[in-house]
Amino acid sequence: MQRTTGIKLAVALTALLASTIVPTGAQAAGEMTRDRPATTADNGIPAMVDPTADLGAQTPGPEARWADSIYFTSQVKADGHDVGLLVHTINVPNGFGRLVSFAVTDVTTGWYKNYMLGVDPDDYHWSTTGLDISAPGLRWTGNAQKMSVSLTVPWGSLDVTLTSRGPVLYYGGTGVFPILGDTNYEYAFPDMQTTGTLTIDGKAQRVTGRSWLDRQWGPTPDDPSLRWTWMSLNLPNGDTVAIWDTLTSTGENSWATVVRRDGSHEVVAVEPVAERADQFWTSPVSGQKYPTRWRINIPALSTHLTVTITGTDDQEFAQGENGRLEATAAFTGTYKNTKVSGKNYVEMIGNWKP
Repeated sequence: MQRTTGIKLAVALTALLASTIVPTGAQAAGEMTRDRPATTADNGIPAMVDPTADLGAQTPGPEARWADSIYFTSQVKADGHDVGLLVHTINVPNGFGRLVSFAVTDVTTGWYKNYMLGVDPDDYHWSTTGLDISAPGLRWTGNAQKMSVSLTVPWGSLDVTLTSRGPVLYYGGTGVFPILGDTNYEYAFPDMQTTGTLTIDGKAQRVTGRSWLDRQWGPTPDDPSLRWTWMSLNLPNGDTVAIWDTLTSTGENSWATVVRRDGSHEVVAVEPVAERADQFWTSPVSGQKYPTRWRINIPALSTHLTVTITGTDDQEFAQGENGRLEATAAFTGTYKNTKVSGKNYVEMIGNWKP
């Protein structure tokens, strides 16, 4: 297996930022640190983010670990194979800077490759007025309804169109929540029709499928013990579930945001995810020890799922002793007492060394 990485990974800030408290709408509004345009979700809950305007770059906070992130994962068909895609860019202006990340997993054969590039400030542009991002090899434009993403790396390229279907998912029900005393903003387009072309080593393949896009910004607490697991689930009945499990030296907290087809939201507790993880794999590069199977229990939803890594266990962005897992997965079990199955992604961030 070949791997390509760009710069030494700053694990605690790459990819998504996680919540350790599930706020109510009133709590979230009370803890906002700056005025924001309020919109209204389909369920009547005041949304503290604007899905269109907030695709633009955010005004940086003063924190060294403040981050601005946009990220999507895809489950597509390409040349008859099941393929997972990941595209991510993050800006940490007071910290390690700007990164562009790309990964491809051929779930059918187990082939995997990734790429990560650190970008000079003069070569990185993210408009403050809308979704318009450019960096070496990357062009990302569009709006909340439709986006175009083109990305070129030394071993391949991706050129896709993402078209949003269904409601926006507002994490915590409002899109804003406290994280160990800091305020974070996050929302997702969990169902984006995806079409385009993936080229690997000169071979072009037509891709069709579905993507989940996450938009998040805010500071990450300076807690070296902070680790998290994130999972995205699109259920057969049209419900969408985003699961967070955060783990620190003082305890574990697991919760999920659910959005239904009509746009209504529900925030529910999840039984501790890390406690119910097994079948561990140890990275030969970073030394991180990641589970490859999880038992997910959500009592309020009468839900019991098994989530398992697919393709290959080694879907880690790593260099030296730093690493993060961004892996294709599949789930089976029951949701609201009904048998379900599907494809999803799992992310693990933090120091998971044994």
